[in-house]
Amino acid sequence: MSAPREPRQVPSPLTDEIDYVETHDVAQVHAAIRREKSDPGEATTPAPVWLMSVCFLAMACAGFYLGMYNGGFDANVFDWYTRPLPGGSGSQVSQNTAVELTPVMIGQNVFKLNCQTCHQDSGLGIAGQYPPLAKSEYVNGGSERLGMILLKGVQGPIKVEGATFGAAVMPAWDKLSDQKIACVLTYVRQAWGNTGGEITPEQIAAARKQFAAKTDSWSEADLLKVPADAALPGGKAEPKK
Repeated sequence: MSAPREPRQVPSPLTDEIDYVETHDVAQVHAAIRREKSDPGEATTPAPVWLMSVCFLAMACAGFYLGMYNGGFDANVFDWYTRPLPGGSGSQVSQNTAVELTPVMIGQNVFKLNCQTCHQDSGLGIAGQYPPLAKSEYVNGGSERLGMILLKGVQGPIKVEGATFGAAVMPAWDKLSDQKIACVLTYVRQAWGNTGGEITPEQIAAARKQFAAKTDSWSEADLLKVPADAALPGGKAEPKK
């Protein structure tokens, strides 16, 4: 009968300990098993406390910044209508710069966004398509005709500065606020050498009521029924000529 084999021992490549490859000693086998580590698994290891603390602190700082500064997107900061440079051409100022806006400044920005495509930055319009605003009798005369056009629009042939625009279609801009309509009319009446005075929001509000029954656009004949020097009702301002 042969003698029992001695356990074969080999050095562990990671430590100086002896790892038992083959042995009949239960205690030694269990010791070897306890030294083994489990295979890694998904979603079993919680995030370190320090990492969670850093993330929480970052979110708290971001919330504080947005609460204090509103991200720079407050209506008084990121607003084409209310942040132009005085005398600038649509350029913007920093949110920390106090700017006292005038009706002409606001009206210029309203014009750029809504009217410039047709009437052009020069106010000369497009020959044969869109009538000029510069030196126009509808602009430099009384304000009522111009207010009628903005609130209800105009359609059909119309003669401006001696030129006839046969397919002229001016949409109503009645969705704009009273202030924006008043400001853009003020700007148009004072730009490009025009000599009209200031229009007030109160005048536009009164004109809305006056023309409330009108459901379609004006024609040239409708406009010509109004005296050339007739002013919009409901407020002061105007002069300058």
